[in-house]
Amino acid sequence: MKVLFLQPPMGGWVTWGKHIAINVNHAQLAANLREWYPNIDVHVLDCRALEIDENTMIKTIKDIEPDLIYMGDALQTTGVAAIHPRYKRAADLIKSSLPNTKICVGGFFYGANAQSILEETESFDFIIAGETEVTMPELAKELSKGDPNISAVKGLTYRDNGSVKMTDYRPLIKNLDELPLPAYDLFPMDKYIGFNYVKNYVETYHSRGCPNGCLFCVGWTNYDKRGKDDWVKYRIRSAKRVVDEFEVLVKQYGAKFVCIMDEDFNVYRPRVEEFIDEMNKRNLKVPFFFMGRAPYHLRDKDLLKPLREIGFVCGLIGLEAVDEETLKKLHKNVEVDQVAEVVNLFRENNIMSVVTWMVGYPDDDESKIKSRFERIDAIDPDMMALQIMTPLPGIPMYDELKPFIQDWDLKKWDFQHAVINTKHLSKDDVGRLAAWANREFYSKPGRIQRILYDKNYHPLCRLIARCYVETADKHAQAAMKNEVFV
Repeated sequence: MKVLFLQPPMGGWVTWGKHIAINVNHAQLAANLREWYPNIDVHVLDCRALEIDENTMIKTIKDIEPDLIYMGDALQTTGVAAIHPRYKRAADLIKSSLPNTKICVGGFFYGANAQSILEETESFDFIIAGETEVTMPELAKELSKGDPNISAVKGLTYRDNGSVKMTDYRPLIKNLDELPLPAYDLFPMDKYIGFNYVKNYVETYHSRGCPNGCLFCVGWTNYDKRGKDDWVKYRIRSAKRVVDEFEVLVKQYGAKFVCIMDEDFNVYRPRVEEFIDEMNKRNLKVPFFFMGRAPYHLRDKDLLKPLREIGFVCGLIGLEAVDEETLKKLHKNVEVDQVAEVVNLFRENNIMSVVTWMVGYPDDDESKIKSRFERIDAIDPDMMALQIMTPLPGIPMYDELKPFIQDWDLKKWDFQHAVINTKHLSKDDVGRLAAWANREFYSKPGRIQRILYDKNYHPLCRLIARCYVETADKHAQAAMKNEVFV
């Protein structure tokens, strides 16, 4: 039995430039499969990292002759729903050459919409609804049998004599420390690059779910809808286990910059304290990034200095809106003044700040978007990550957003294209205003000079900022002219 983890040829978020990251979902699943079922032969083909085209992809797959191919991701930053057309095209090409090879997909957009997508996509044989870490290896094990019983694999959507069926709900993994470390040795670690310039770049993922449950978040779609509130059932790897992975990445693979892609890394203060202690104990010093909530940073403001000393050089804080009514409606559970205070604390500790915000809410008009921008501009983060509302089926806001959808081409459903109207704006207006805000922010006198030339910031941060500045025009092409980059 041969299993192939495939990342087909594809691009990435336009504001991230040339950004080729390891598929953390594939790395974790490959490790699980190898450890739990050692009789199964595991292969990896990352076409994006190896920069190979579709013809070479098919030739390589023919040489491997896999029985099962898996495509999927656990991170929205790969491209959200825009990855689906890429995966579907790859599956169509594979099936035309290797019709007996089974294809399974999972992760964003698939979990919450497994049944409808399988009904519409003949080249997919299986879709995982919910967490993939146990379901995918169990599927491979079952397929390796002479007479597989697919219905026994929980969390799976499959075809049976032409009809689409779903197996029983797969309960969530309770203890993430029981998972093996990702199988980095199977991946072309020397090929990964972030933000145009950052070599030896790695992304990691040490938790599942998010305790806050913002209603617009696409993380909801990563889960089986039968699990109701599974997305907000937050589970973590211990700090010691996180540092175990850091140590492997730094000492074995020469990682120079690690992006911790957890939705909220700083939820629990004891875990952050233990993380600092473990890094110091092992004398590990590597630049890293994480996303964290402003209230937790304020609770732990005394930890910012020790975090910076072990490598915390850049952090992202989510804001999304600036008026109390919208923040409450989104279940954001954060205050604007909290974000502003964290930005100042980051600056005092030489940590580069990134603040996220959004346009395209149903009630947005030009005045509201410009007022929102003015407040973000006044907060003065070092960088901003502007996103355009993307209405993935499965998020709690979907029913409210569905009537406003104007463009169903999923190649554009990546948070960087305007695909919906508001009550007052066309989708073209939303895209125009997003492009305006992005250009306006990065053209403010003195801001670029501070980001690019402040010696207090780590040099890698200045490279990331340089990428955002250089991609501003391409961001406008995505937002206003529908140019596709993923």
